Amino acid sequence: MDTARKERLEAGGINVDAALDRFMGNEAMLERYLQKFLNEKSYIALKDALAADDREAAARAVHTLKSVCGTIGCEGMQALVVKQEAHMRGGEWELAVGMMPEIAGVYEALCGVISA
Repeated sequence: MDTARKERLEAGGINVDAALDRFMGNEAMLERYLQKFLNEKSYIALKDALAADDREAAARAVHTLKSVCGTIGCEGMQALVVKQEAHMRGGEWELAVGMMPEIAGVYEALCGVISA
């Protein structure tokens, strides 16, 4: 990974060093996982479950998305979905649903920086 790519990823909200620690310094593996994030199904599953008022499916999707974000160093996005998951577990469904515009914006920004 060249310096410019690393700087773009970090500016976009990805803690590259922390992610590389999880991947034992394997930059190629991190890049593969970053590309997989672009097609990760848990974000779409979360949106669909919230739209359908399917609380069980939403809880599964947000938990998966939280893990994926943590793995690849998307700490800001992970913090948001951790908060959303806490709202779901606490019975604060409306607060969890209300977080989606912010989560969607961060998700789209992450996809843009990964794709660049």
